[in-house]
Amino acid sequence: MFFAELYLSGLLKNVRFSPTLNYVVGSAGGLLVIAYFVHGAYRVVLGSVRDKAMRRMVINVVTLLAVLLTAEFTGLIFMSLHYLFRLSIGYFVGFVIAYFVLSMLINEALIYTYIKGVGGFGVHGGRRALIRLVSDSKYNGYTISMLYHDLVILMYPEDYEDGVIEVINAHEGYHARFKHTVILNAVLFISVPFLIYYGVRGYSMLWTALPLLAVLILTLARSFELLADKAVYDRLGPGALGYFRVILRSLYGIDDPRRAPIRSRITHPGRRDLVLSSGDVLGAYAPWEFPLLTSLFVGFILVGTSVLRPVGIYIGPALLVYMGVVIGSFLLTVLLGIVYRPIIRWFSHGMSNESVLNLSMLDSSVFTVCSAMVFIFYLIYHSWLYSNITAVALSFLFSLLVTWFVLRDVGRALLIAVLITLIFIALNYLYYMVIPIIHIPYFR
Repeated sequence: MFFAELYLSGLLKNVRFSPTLNYVVGSAGGLLVIAYFVHGAYRVVLGSVRDKAMRRMVINVVTLLAVLLTAEFTGLIFMSLHYLFRLSIGYFVGFVIAYFVLSMLINEALIYTYIKGVGGFGVHGGRRALIRLVSDSKYNGYTISMLYHDLVILMYPEDYEDGVIEVINAHEGYHARFKHTVILNAVLFISVPFLIYYGVRGYSMLWTALPLLAVLILTLARSFELLADKAVYDRLGPGALGYFRVILRSLYGIDDPRRAPIRSRITHPGRRDLVLSSGDVLGAYAPWEFPLLTSLFVGFILVGTSVLRPVGIYIGPALLVYMGVVIGSFLLTVLLGIVYRPIIRWFSHGMSNESVLNLSMLDSSVFTVCSAMVFIFYLIYHSWLYSNITAVALSFLFSLLVTWFVLRDVGRALLIAVLITLIFIALNYLYYMVIPIIHIPYFR
C-alpha cells in the first residue's frame, strides 16, 4: 500500500508543483487505494459474520486505523526528508518520539470514540474493548493495541467450544497486555526516519538497513505470536493443541500449522504445535531466522555505515560487496551453528532437536554479530587487538545470557559459553594463520 503512494507521488514528480503539493496529492490517492484494498480484504475475512452492523463497524475500524497509520508514517517520512534533517540528532529523536506518541493518542481517541458510540461490546477494567462476532462456522481473533485501550475481536460460531474460546482469549489477551502492535509501530516510526536523517548526510548505503528492518519486524511479529501461544499453553496445558487444531480446521480446513497458507505462516511460525503441546518456544522458530537476521545486520554494519561520494561511482561495487557479505555471513553463521550443535546437545539434557538446532544458530549468530562489530570497536580503540578482545568478551557474555535464558541453569550455560567461545577463538586464530599463507604466493 505504501508503494502505491510512492508510485502516485512519482507520477507527479515532473509536474511543476511544490514537493509539498506533490506529496499531498500523491498521498491522498494512495490512501484511497489503501482504504479500498483493506476494506475489501476484511470484507472477505469477516464474510461469515452474521451481524452485518457489527461486521461493518469492525471493517470500518480496521480501515480507519490502516489509513491513519499510513498517513502519519508517510507524513513523518516527508518531514524527515525535507525539514527535520536540519535538526540536531537530539532534537530530531525527540521530535520523532513526540510525533509517534501524539499520533497514537489521536488514533486512540478517534477509534475508541467511534467504537464506544456504536456499542455492542463489553469494556473490561475501563481499558479493554471486547467485540464478539458470531460467525457461521469460523473461529478467529484479532487484537488492536493502543497506548491505553486495547481492542480485542473474537469471532466464533453460535455453537462453540469453551476450550477454543479460551485459546483465543489467552492468545489475544497476551497481545493486548504487552502492546505488541504498538511496539511494532514504534520500531517502524522511529527507525525509518532515523535512517533518512543520516542518509541525507552522505551515508548513501543506509538503504541496506531496509532488508534488515523488514526481517527484524517480521521476526518480532513471529516472536510475539509464539509468546502468545506460550501464554495459551501456560493456561490450558498440552490440551491447548487440540483446541488450536479446531481453529485451524475452521479457517483453512487443515489441522497442521505447517500446512497453513503462506499468508499465515509469514507471521505465524509453522511449528506452533511445539509451543501449544509442550511450551517449547525456541524450537518453533525456523532454523533460517536467526542466521538471516544476523547476515543482514552484518551487511548493514560493513557496508551501510560507509560514506560513498559520489554515489554513482561506488554504488555498483558497494552492492556487490553487500550481497557477498550477506551471503557469506549467512553461510558462516549456519556452519558455526553446526559446529556448536553437538556441544549444546551434550549439555542440553532433554531439549528437543528443534530447540538444540535453534539455540546453536542463536549462539552462532551472537558470535557473527560481535565479529562484525570489531570494525565499530576499531573506530573507538584504533587497535585491532583491543577490538578483537572486546568482541570476544561480548560474544561470551551474550552467549552466556542467551543460553542461560533457555536452559535456566547457570552451570550448564557457563560451560557451554566457555566451550563455544574457545572454539570461536580457535577458528579466528586459524583464520589469522591462513591469511598470510594465502597472501604470500599471490601478493608478493
